[in-house]
Amino acid sequence: MFPVSVLAIKDLLGSETLAGLSTGASTVGSAASAAALAAFMQRRGRTPGLSLGFVVAAAGGALAILAIEAESLAIFLPAMVIIGIGSGTANLSRYAAADLAPPERRSRDISTVIFASTFGAVFFPLLIGVAGDVAESLGLDENSGGFAMSIALFFLAGAAVWFFMRPDPLVVAGGVDPNATRDESTPFRRAVAIAWAHPLARLAFVTLVISQAVMVMVMAMTPLHMEEHGHDKGAIGAVISAHTAGMFAFAPIAGWLSDRVGRIPTIVLAGVTLIVATAFTSLAGEAPRALMFPGLYLLGLGWSFGIVAGSALLTESVGEDERVAVQGAADLATNVASGAGALTSGIVLSMAGFHMLSLLGMAAAGTIVLQSWFQHRLSTLRQGV
Repeated sequence: MFPVSVLAIKDLLGSETLAGLSTGASTVGSAASAAALAAFMQRRGRTPGLSLGFVVAAAGGALAILAIEAESLAIFLPAMVIIGIGSGTANLSRYAAADLAPPERRSRDISTVIFASTFGAVFFPLLIGVAGDVAESLGLDENSGGFAMSIALFFLAGAAVWFFMRPDPLVVAGGVDPNATRDESTPFRRAVAIAWAHPLARLAFVTLVISQAVMVMVMAMTPLHMEEHGHDKGAIGAVISAHTAGMFAFAPIAGWLSDRVGRIPTIVLAGVTLIVATAFTSLAGEAPRALMFPGLYLLGLGWSFGIVAGSALLTESVGEDERVAVQGAADLATNVASGAGALTSGIVLSMAGFHMLSLLGMAAAGTIVLQSWFQHRLSTLRQGV
């Protein structure tokens, strides 16, 4: 949805300066839904929680089409918030694989869920042009076609979870308390405090936040940067497809590395890959495909390493009765950070250029490597004592 939403809001505003509003609005929905859905799943389970999130997001897609056709920014932004619930739901779905996974293959099970996202994530951008043509042939705005596809995909995802994810993995794992009330759910601040009290959970928390924020910040402005330098929607879609292939298609490799080599070395690899990716994009001043393709691909690959290893490390670094709340808090913080990045990325792009946006991402990715190094040194010193 990123390329379509960014282009749609640019048309609504007539300017690219605040184009990050669309991504920001969707991440607000992702952030708000992360903690709420986590609390709901603590009471009802993964299956009803994930199904509900996807169906609500489909309604947001319908509202977005209405907004585009009415040329209404006031309707479009709330629609993107609702669509963001679908993104938050998809993010939480990876933890369903971790509920019953043994430690020695937890990362690979998480990566399997992420890999399954490849089909929609890669093929959706490639179909943007076709969907736009179909929409125009029906008398609709070109950007409405992408949102129409999202409605169908969200409904399919919700139905698949409802009918096929049984028995509920969180129920089997003993993580559901049907007698708990909404007020008894772990609040966000308490969940963050739990994560911060465990050094490895803290590293995982930071890795998840920065991996997502860097990826969103650079990727969200890629369609505008390429369009500004004369690339058509087909070329933009191809680059975004390469990016999403890096995110999802090679997730099993990230899972294998995390299980075999270790969580922290894989997190270091995530930071290094993101640094290399943003080095490519920082040099892509005229948006040449020779730099945009590898840059966006590596941006997705670095995200995959960070999300897979970070999710596994977070899950196993806190107690079983605290996991769902901490997972929800991590996703909420992740979406808040990426939303802030998305909101400011359009301003940075218009004022300083795509290269400066990339350099900011590079600096953020460097903190993952530094914190991993400090954590490794601390562990070594403790073992020496």
